Amino acid sequence: MKIVVVGGGTSGLLSALALEKKGHDVIVLEKDKIGGLCRSEHIDGYTVDIGVHAITMLNDGPLIRLLKKYSKYLPNFRPYGDYYIRTDKLHNIPVSMQEWTTTPIVPNRDKILITTKIIDLMTSGFSKETSVYDVIKDMNLSKTSIDFFDTICYFLSGEDAKKTPLWRLFTGAGYIPEDDILPFIYEDLKINPLKTVLFKKFNRNKIMDILNAGFLSSIKSGSKRYINKFINKNRYWTQGYPLGGVQSICNCILYSLDKTDIKQEEVKKIIETSNKNNKNNKNGYIVKTNKNSYYADVVIYSAPSRLLPDIAKIPEIQKNKHNLKNIKFTESLTVWIGHEENPFPYMGSEVWIDYPCWATCTSNYDKSLAPDGKHLLGFSFVNTKKEDALNIIENKLNLNLSKADMIHFQEHIPEQASCAVNQFFVYPKVRDNFYVVGTDADPRSMGITRAAYSVEVMLSEFENTFSKNNNNDKEQQ
Repeated sequence: MKIVVVGGGTSGLLSALALEKKGHDVIVLEKDKIGGLCRSEHIDGYTVDIGVHAITMLNDGPLIRLLKKYSKYLPNFRPYGDYYIRTDKLHNIPVSMQEWTTTPIVPNRDKILITTKIIDLMTSGFSKETSVYDVIKDMNLSKTSIDFFDTICYFLSGEDAKKTPLWRLFTGAGYIPEDDILPFIYEDLKINPLKTVLFKKFNRNKIMDILNAGFLSSIKSGSKRYINKFINKNRYWTQGYPLGGVQSICNCILYSLDKTDIKQEEVKKIIETSNKNNKNNKNGYIVKTNKNSYYADVVIYSAPSRLLPDIAKIPEIQKNKHNLKNIKFTESLTVWIGHEENPFPYMGSEVWIDYPCWATCTSNYDKSLAPDGKHLLGFSFVNTKKEDALNIIENKLNLNLSKADMIHFQEHIPEQASCAVNQFFVYPKVRDNFYVVGTDADPRSMGITRAAYSVEVMLSEFENTFSKNNNNDKEQQ
């Protein structure tokens, strides 16, 4: 089949790789830079990523599963290290009950309130629309603790505590498996979870039991497992940083493509068209760009879904026009600094509470990212202006930026959809021959990992659809 992939970011390239290996004729159309946020730039002798990155779930996650199955090459990851809060010194971000009861980053009184509340919420359950703020606002926590939750929410969901669902905090901390939430996400999208890839993963009876019980009861019924994780949890999924920067992930995919045609063109319209040669009697599409038109039996759309209603006038998209156009997202500012000093002499990264920021030194993982004797420092801010960011960095780290070897700013959208309360996520299968992938097509995890999750779901639905069609053809013959 002829397949057009709209968008050449992580999800688009992974989709192209998998579908090419399945024998399809694939074209990728990308209006800007191939790789999207999974890309690095060369700036004054430094190799800087687009935003600060940590690649999660390397032990058994979607990115590694897809690369092992379809790619000729695998990135070389260095263990990421830990996450810290910087106060007078560095402290681990608390996750387990023991860490919460011993952490110095919140007052002693708050430690008891927080650990008791976490266990209480797992035991009594909570609604899917409950925000983190809905819980902490009545706990009489100190401003320090409230600011902590607000900041952590930004880096888990892209939103503050008022807009971050409590389930995202609990799945991000690892107390509740993300797949336990999926049946309810899909049900809210008016998608029958029994007809999705969940059916293959969980089995019909389990999904029925989960949905019949409802979200609150399902959380209650899993409380024993969740509390056990809270008490005994290993801190994080396996995480790493790729040698060569995140561009190396993109390169592994690109170097594995044999026949896929990648064109730098902007897609303007996707128009449904009849195809008399299609034995399944399915209409195809004409994909119009600023330069050419292409016929597609199947479209894989990996650009921002909020733009879809203006590009594709097919009924399944237009009926969700309001939801798609109102997908919430957050803008981020990343500052890259090349300097002879390294204020992060450790493997890992830190989160700043007073001014929400995620900071790290990527040259700690790979010295080749910076010139000899220099260090590459990355700072991703939320709701901060460029001039303010530099002042914050100088004051926080006592770092003289007049001696900086390089300063480079990036403004970008790290996720196509924030994982916010009442957020709309597109299910990857729109119709039998139209699919959506990307960080607005799956609510699990974040960044490159979330993009890879969406591709796995798309491929499963694609396989189900077309293997079923082929079986029907054989029966008719």
